[in-house]
Amino acid sequence: MEKLKRIFKNDVINNDIRYRTFDFSFCFKLFILFVLAGVFFDNPANSINFSVFPLEEAVRVNLRPPIIMLGGVILGPIWGLVIGGVVDIISFRLWHFDLNYLFIFTLFTMLRGFLAGYIYNYLFKKFSIEAILTSIGVTHLLVSSVFIPVVLYYTYGVPLINNIQVRLFIQILAIPVYSLAFFYILKGMNKSKKLKNLHKELQVMLKFDDLTGLANRRSFMDYFEQKLSQVKDNSDKLSLLMLDIDNFKDINDTFGHQIGDHVLKEVSNILTENVRRKDLAARLGGDEFLVLLPNTDKDNAEKIAKRIKDDISSLDIFNKDYYTTVSIGAAALNRNDDIESLLKRADDALYKAKDRGRNRIEWMSKDNLSQTLKFS
Repeated sequence: MEKLKRIFKNDVINNDIRYRTFDFSFCFKLFILFVLAGVFFDNPANSINFSVFPLEEAVRVNLRPPIIMLGGVILGPIWGLVIGGVVDIISFRLWHFDLNYLFIFTLFTMLRGFLAGYIYNYLFKKFSIEAILTSIGVTHLLVSSVFIPVVLYYTYGVPLINNIQVRLFIQILAIPVYSLAFFYILKGMNKSKKLKNLHKELQVMLKFDDLTGLANRRSFMDYFEQKLSQVKDNSDKLSLLMLDIDNFKDINDTFGHQIGDHVLKEVSNILTENVRRKDLAARLGGDEFLVLLPNTDKDNAEKIAKRIKDDISSLDIFNKDYYTTVSIGAAALNRNDDIESLLKRADDALYKAKDRGRNRIEWMSKDNLSQTLKFS
């Protein structure tokens, strides 16, 4: 039951060619493309008839089957199944209406798309020539060289053995060609996914600190500039916290840089846990951090700062032999503030906190007179 649910959710195991979100809209657009291509290639004018000497049976070969199988491979088995059914019904009405319609042939066409999609996406974990050859080869041999000859034999009396022999001969030639063509098509998609993932990684590197996962200085300043403009236009509040880990150099010298990095990560986790969706925490560099609090007045900024300070003081990294503390400088936006002036006041407040004994919070007012925040 779980496997069936996974198939209907299109939750594939093999994600190597899925370079974007395969939502319904995207899949439906590709579905239309595969249906149009499948119907076009089923036109008798686009087909080749093979007569293999000395066998008496002839086989019509066209590109409809590989188009349907490719649809199943790329989009998944359920989409492949639907593509096969729609292509078969439309093609019959357009090109073969003079023949007797057999629903079982439509089922086989649907099976072709489903089986190729299932083998590639659920039996293999990554893109490979083996995955392609197996999904195409097994599907094509079963449907074209076994199931269809049996139905033709019982329905129209077509000689079974001869038909199978001709079809096997054709498949020996066709399957490698189809597989090779699929390999290069999917290889292109796989390469596109790798390039897209690389682009995402570069975007992350440009925006986030690689050690802590917080925003880096550049992305913080971009966000700061954006929010500052918004709050000024709307006459809203904005507050800024600047944090510095107390005696961080002693931590590195005493316990080593590996422990120092661990402290940075733990402090970053606490910042992440205490900021809201609209807030932004960033690593300024070294052991310094910034927290931007849009739409936040002094009282609420004070509560957030105290919570951050207390949580960091509660860290038990050194088995109670050494406690990690931070000093915090706080500043709220004034009418004439810009980025430089607000950062300067937060920085001045941080120095005040350091000078007054560390492990404390200082609030810097407009006239640069510090106001100590008293906590129990």
